[in-house]
Amino acid sequence: MDPRALSVVRDLFEHIDANVPREQDEQAEYARELFDHLGQPGGAIVPLGEPRYQKTRLRELGTWNEDPWPQPTYGLDASTTQPIEFNNGLIVDTAYAKLGVAGAESDRSIEAEGTIKTVVYFTDSDSTLHSTAVSDGNVDGEVIRFRLPDVGQLRDLSKAVATAAQHLAESEHLISNRTQIDGVCFIDGAVYPLGVVYWLLLEDSGRPTPAESSELPRRILRNYVDFIDAQVTANLPVVGVVKTSTIDEMLSALEEKIARNDLTDENGGRLDVPWTRDHQFMGEVLRDDSLDHLTYTSWFVQENLILENRAVDLLTSVDGELSHGDPRDYRRAFFYVRLPKTGDVLRVESPYLLVSDEDRRTAIRYKVLKEIAKTQDVPGAIDRADRIATITRENRETIRNMIRSSEASFDHNWDGRWSDIEESTKR
Repeated sequence: MDPRALSVVRDLFEHIDANVPREQDEQAEYARELFDHLGQPGGAIVPLGEPRYQKTRLRELGTWNEDPWPQPTYGLDASTTQPIEFNNGLIVDTAYAKLGVAGAESDRSIEAEGTIKTVVYFTDSDSTLHSTAVSDGNVDGEVIRFRLPDVGQLRDLSKAVATAAQHLAESEHLISNRTQIDGVCFIDGAVYPLGVVYWLLLEDSGRPTPAESSELPRRILRNYVDFIDAQVTANLPVVGVVKTSTIDEMLSALEEKIARNDLTDENGGRLDVPWTRDHQFMGEVLRDDSLDHLTYTSWFVQENLILENRAVDLLTSVDGELSHGDPRDYRRAFFYVRLPKTGDVLRVESPYLLVSDEDRRTAIRYKVLKEIAKTQDVPGAIDRADRIATITRENRETIRNMIRSSEASFDHNWDGRWSDIEESTKR
């Protein structure tokens, strides 16, 4: 920007800053007032016990000696090439899944194992493309042709291909290594593949989704459930760690609780909920100036999802039996943690059946907090998995150039300047 333009922007932002009603400390105080209302009836989010937030010194977490699962810990992550589109209509995404191991003197032989899934979308009827498997030492690979309904937009197709590749690689890597995992397993992201779950739930409602034309989504979800069942049988936790998210489940529940219970402010007006994402809200609730403490909440559980104006359980669409109860036992329980150095907020998830007992719930939370305290970031096993699974930019370019039958295409409008207009004209 030239100096005049920057001066105008500065004036605009001074106007915004002067008219925001609460300073940072006041925002945090207000967020905590609202947090206390999460114990009210209504909404799809229910606290396990009284809603609480607290802080603990990092060094106290480091010396916690009642750990039922001392070491090792395992972390799952998958890196992808991101969707590669070609001028002949071919869409390809390759995902590489690895397990990282943390813990002094731990056996890290499992880190040599790798699972690669290449998911392909291609509608040319003359194509002889078919699923095939390839192995080289400890790395197993598979190419899978993904058949999709006509969902309309190329961007939707590319996103579906990417989602399928990532979660298929992750879930099959878990399944192929489940007998070697003898500790807590941390998943980088939600404990269930939520995009895949939504495909299945919408397909059950009669909506066109990738689950309509392919068995792949059900295969993916079954893999995750089978791994959770194996961990429960072995008395070992499964924990998902979500670093950034756009979900607003807590805020939606809070809005409903406020409306249902006629909650008002000190002037008798309706309580405002100005945040748009749960992570923003929890960042204010857990705000703390100390760099020596972790701040965190108590556990909550998601009772159900509201889909097509009806309440549904997350796993109602899973094929086959659930070994340890019904879909309600597999609901997502979660709590939030704020990292002291960066202020980032983590959402920590686990299936409800693993935390329904209060003592076990406390033990799993302390185990997670202990692992976070060591790194002041995501648990070390996840960080290791991320590093050994990374597909670099150079890797991506090499992989892109492996397809010689067509030129790669580039969407120069991907930044959104034109996409909204294009999509609105096609509806």
